[in-house]
Amino acid sequence: MELERKIEVAKAHALLDQPFFGSLMCPMLIEEGDEKVSTFGTDGRKIYYNREYAESLSTAITMGVLLHEVCHPAFMHLTRRGIRNHILWNIAGDLAINPVLIDAKVELPDDALFDNRYRNLTADTIYNMILEEEGYWSRDKFHPIKFEQGWVIGEDGEEMRDVGGCGTFDDAVESPSQKGELESEWKQKLVSAAEMCKLRGTVPGAFEDYISDFLNPKVQWEEELYKYATDYITEEYDWKYPMKKFISSGIYLPSLRKKEGLRTVVVAVDTSGSIMGYPKMINQFGGEISKIAEDCDVDETIIVYVDADVANVQTYTQDELPVQLEIGGGGGTAFEPAFEWVEDNSIEPTVLIYLTDMYGSFPEYPPDYPVIWVAFNSNPEYYKDDCTFGDVIEVEANET
Repeated sequence: MELERKIEVAKAHALLDQPFFGSLMCPMLIEEGDEKVSTFGTDGRKIYYNREYAESLSTAITMGVLLHEVCHPAFMHLTRRGIRNHILWNIAGDLAINPVLIDAKVELPDDALFDNRYRNLTADTIYNMILEEEGYWSRDKFHPIKFEQGWVIGEDGEEMRDVGGCGTFDDAVESPSQKGELESEWKQKLVSAAEMCKLRGTVPGAFEDYISDFLNPKVQWEEELYKYATDYITEEYDWKYPMKKFISSGIYLPSLRKKEGLRTVVVAVDTSGSIMGYPKMINQFGGEISKIAEDCDVDETIIVYVDADVANVQTYTQDELPVQLEIGGGGGTAFEPAFEWVEDNSIEPTVLIYLTDMYGSFPEYPPDYPVIWVAFNSNPEYYKDDCTFGDVIEVEANET
């Protein structure tokens, strides 16, 4: 069957057999990619393919790979990578997506990545879990990564762009505003697809909860944290360093460079059991801190672990990101030691971000720098009279 005809048939089957996924995929342009595309790929608005590879697939598997590609922007993988390694982020995304498609009876290539250890987890969590497996990965070298089905990634130290034949994806946009626009577009598509399929009961369970979370959020704490933190950075146009991407076209535009930005960020982490008992939250918080550090060009990110005293300190420069938060500790909580440590070590933070359940003793006087309290599973009635400074972001979670 001619490839273009096979793709049209695959789209028709997707709408009939998988209406939720099919309604997300069919409006997207599907076209042949350039020489860099070895299987399939997406930029969030179109899907592209390698002709030779696509011609080797059956119609059913063609449909499966197309739906796999759709799930990357649907799960916001294209806008949330940050500084994470692209290949490992794609692997994490595949491990998050493929169980959802398999449960929906979608046929995928025989070597599609799948591992039950990562079922029902987000790409963010899977990425961090792989990083934590000692000997598997480092920032500058590929080590073997073994998966349940027998795949061994990077056995000879090679960088493999696509693993498992389901395709890859590109970071679709660069600026925060463009990322926000793309995410908004996909949220609207997801809601429309869910409404269309609700009466037929064909909305995958993984997406029901996911859509509910962004339609009825208890708090979009990640966005609030990012907004509060980035409020302290200012930029200016600099003609000395023009924007590189336009130079090849003979166009010279000034770049935006940090003027008075986030030189030093201090992150205090409450190590009491009520916080450390939520490892997924700790990993997500570390990812958000890494994103802030990268996007705001933070010179130094200092992590201070605190219970009744300062227990440990980590320091990250731009070259040492992403932040990997430790999980452990316990005991009582006092907030004063973190602020005292900053003063005793002559640190001048642009902002201090404190992750805590807000159950502890607060400093009597506010510091002379901004403070953001990320209040995790806390009760405002408990701390409202004692917390007299800083911005508070409430976060609720049910992780076990």
